[in-house]
Amino acid sequence: MISDIHGNYEALKAVLNDAHSLGFDDVVVLGDLVDYGPDPDLVVDEVRSFKPKAIVRGNHDHAVGYGVDCGCGPATHAASVYTREEISLKKLSSNDVKWLASLPTRATLKTLGLEGVLATHATPAEELHDYLYPWFSDDRVTSSLKDFEGPALLVGHTHYQFTVRRLSKYLIVNPGSVGQPRDGDPRAAYAIIDDETTTITFRRVKYDVNTTMRKLKALVRDESSLRLLEHLLMHGALPR
Repeated sequence: MISDIHGNYEALKAVLNDAHSLGFDDVVVLGDLVDYGPDPDLVVDEVRSFKPKAIVRGNHDHAVGYGVDCGCGPATHAASVYTREEISLKKLSSNDVKWLASLPTRATLKTLGLEGVLATHATPAEELHDYLYPWFSDDRVTSSLKDFEGPALLVGHTHYQFTVRRLSKYLIVNPGSVGQPRDGDPRAAYAIIDDETTTITFRRVKYDVNTTMRKLKALVRDESSLRLLEHLLMHGALPR
């Protein structure tokens, strides 16, 4: 289970290599393949090549696909706009853009021995822009579940990898961000679901962040955006 790759091909390769060493049969992709990183085209090609079991559209995929704002937070908004206009839209082909626009905002699958598990980028209440953080109160989480009646929910969007959280009958899982973690650990994050044992294992993987930064420095001419992106990649968190 991978999410929020954000054009970071070096991080994606490291995650896939780590997962291959452990063995896997299918991939679930929870959105945001593009923006912020230097290689959205390589990421899109790689993801399409392994034909995910399920893949959903993230808010940045939506922004590229439909030519709209990503609706992200103010701390990263300027860098999002800059990298979308100067990297994503310049490197992606028209077919890539159409493919991103065609992705569904939710998918239902069988996993963890459960039927009707929902995969979406953000939340059932707002599939592209809402947030579920691990420290939210039960009431706040309930408001984001809306009319969701399935047994488990797989989400991304926050760039926080957090342990399984049970709320009443619900199981909520976030694998964290492959390409731009923001939970204080700069290593690429993903999760493995074992359907035989119905367990979830969270993984963190070191990757060649210097190569990612070297590519960004060759593409990003806006100093404030470059400084923010470097801080995010090196520290795995927003500047205080």
